Amino acid sequence: MWRRKGFWIAAGSIAAMLLIIALASRSDQTGSKAAATSAPVQSTALATTAPSSSTASPTTTPPTTIPKVAVPRLAGMTMANAKRILSDRGLHGRVTYKTTARYATGTVISQSRTPGTSVTPGAVITLVIAKAPPPTTPPSTAPARNCDPAYPDVCLQDGIGDYDCAGGTGNGPNYVDGPITVLPPDPFDLDGNGDGVGCEQG
Repeated sequence: MWRRKGFWIAAGSIAAMLLIIALASRSDQTGSKAAATSAPVQSTALATTAPSSSTASPTTTPPTTIPKVAVPRLAGMTMANAKRILSDRGLHGRVTYKTTARYATGTVISQSRTPGTSVTPGAVITLVIAKAPPPTTPPSTAPARNCDPAYPDVCLQDGIGDYDCAGGTGNGPNYVDGPITVLPPDPFDLDGNGDGVGCEQG
């Protein structure tokens, strides 16, 4: 009788232990399922909050660069053509003049910027333009006249021989029509009476 009773006691203890193990196992499975179902919610939260950090980052604008223009070679051109070429490239021409006989009038002698240099649109290029020199007075082709100052009314040249009054008794070789004003010292003796008038008889 005692053995049978002890058997049932032992069997009851074993059954109680199996029940506890089963409950514990079920509790672990329930916790695992709860963790599995809650994990996507966390990842979804992370996924939805990620874009907010990207939108908060500032955006940078790339710097704007202005294209430059190459300066053309203008020396030797006419002023009008040089200005037209500069205008076509968005550049401005400023003109100064230089007097020279080496280049044709109105031709570009030089420019302020070296050809091929890169400049920004609207830059000013100074052009030096050739200007004709003033005309020179040609030398006189008339022979020099060596007139004696003693006879202001006429030109009696020294060094070509004696002068006599025309119609008189003198033998020249040069003759003067009078009357003429005579100033001292009267080198040709045309004022015989010394009254300041020569060749009165003429």
